[in-house]
Formats: sequence, C-alpha cells, structure tokens
Amino acid sequence: MADDGTVVLDKNFEIDATEGTHVQLFAVRDSISPGGYHCKFQYHAPGDTETIFRYHNAHDSDIGPHHRQGSEMTSTEFEGIEAHVSRFRNEVFSINAQR
Repeated sequence: MADDGTVVLDKNFEIDATEGTHVQLFAVRDSISPGGYHCKFQYHAPGDTETIFRYHNAHDSDIGPHHRQGSEMTSTEFEGIEAHVSRFRNEVFSINAQR
C-alpha cells in the first residue's frame, strides 16, 4: 500500500474534441480520508465554465463520505479506487453520448 501523500492518480484529458468536454481525475493516498484516498474526479463542459458532475469525498458531509455532485448531491458507494474510477468513467461516457 502506498504511503500517505502518494499521488496515485493525476490525469486531465479531453473526452470529446467536437464537444470540448474534458475530465480531471485526482486521487492521493490518505489514511484518514474515507476509503483511504482523498479523491476528486470532475467532468467539465467546454472551457471549464461548467462542471457537469464530480465525485469527491469529505469527512463531514451529511450525504455520506463519498458523493456525487451534479444538479444535486447524492451519496456514492466506494468499493476501492479502481471501481470508483470505473463507475465515474462509465457515467462520463453515458452522459457524453447524450450531449
């Protein structure tokens, strides 16, 4: 297991060149954060003017330690970093296909 403070994911890439949407993925190992990682995954509209949705975590959220924030905030399950990235990725591609 990586030590606290180790960045395990740091990516920023375009999803759809025509639409201009892009994704930022960041996760750092943090033993005091829920699930052992501090995470922020964001899906942006063109020009960073709008976050379509994001996944992140917080210790003191009434929604739960892991949540999805879009038009409303909802709790998400955290079953490990790989599963979390996969769920986020699937949702990005599904929404992007509908834009």
